[in-house]
Amino acid sequence: MLHRYKTFKKVINNIRSNAQLENVPFYSFSFKDSYNERIRRFLEQDIENLKINFIKKTIPDFIKEKDLFYNKTHIEYVRKSFPKERLNYLHMVDFVSDPSTIPFINNYDLAVQFDDDSWFNSKYHFEYESFYANSNKMILTSHTYVNDSAKRKETKINFFQELLKYCKNNNIIPKNKILAQAIEKEDENLFNQLPWTSCNFNVYKTSMFNDQKWKDWINFIKSSGGIFTYRWGDQEIIGAYAYLFYEDPLIDLNLYPNIYTDKIDYQDIIIFKRNIIIKVLSKLKKKLKKIIQKIIS
Repeated sequence: MLHRYKTFKKVINNIRSNAQLENVPFYSFSFKDSYNERIRRFLEQDIENLKINFIKKTIPDFIKEKDLFYNKTHIEYVRKSFPKERLNYLHMVDFVSDPSTIPFINNYDLAVQFDDDSWFNSKYHFEYESFYANSNKMILTSHTYVNDSAKRKETKINFFQELLKYCKNNNIIPKNKILAQAIEKEDENLFNQLPWTSCNFNVYKTSMFNDQKWKDWINFIKSSGGIFTYRWGDQEIIGAYAYLFYEDPLIDLNLYPNIYTDKIDYQDIIIFKRNIIIKVLSKLKKKLKKIIQKIIS
């Protein structure tokens, strides 16, 4: 995901040289209000073997604006860190939570996902071939973390309940032992002890997203609306799926914080502010819609 375009060349070069990805094509995804077309063309010309794609932003029709995550001001995390201007973050999570729909990904056996603030402090020898050959492992990650802090819990409200419903409705006993116990006992605290991938630097086997089980799972998640209403993350969405169908699907490289960090220097949360032209066009569009509705009625 590319938003901090001013430092992206530096990040790309760092990852290519330190993660053995020198000759690999990079694909970046962002939104048209992140930067303009001129900047996009410049970046593609300036950074070798890079293709930038803009993502279409669509909120499901069944989700009302009042139910979007940024309106849940009774949640501390929302009040402190998630204003309306961060709506693009929800669109981003909606996009990356379903790798099967990401352009170009199915051309490859392995896909490396990283954020535009990912950073290696030194070189690391990634054994991509041995990871691919290990049929028991599906995700390789820079580091894992346990998702039991108050802040983390506030970004996955109702996720465990929906996961529980999915297992019961489909008669699924998770392959992972901790998740199986959590589902059997309906124990959300135990579920919160699962290690989750960093998602700042993950390597996926793309075959994981190419079967019916994945389609059923992601369709269930999307239909719940939880990405937009509760800010569920791709860590939990992809990670929970892996724990459902693989006993021990992760390889934790434990690179953080010595070899790998998830921040390049210090960077603030990205907030997108709509410019005056976009605001005017948006108002005109609403007025035109009202006029058309009156004419029809």
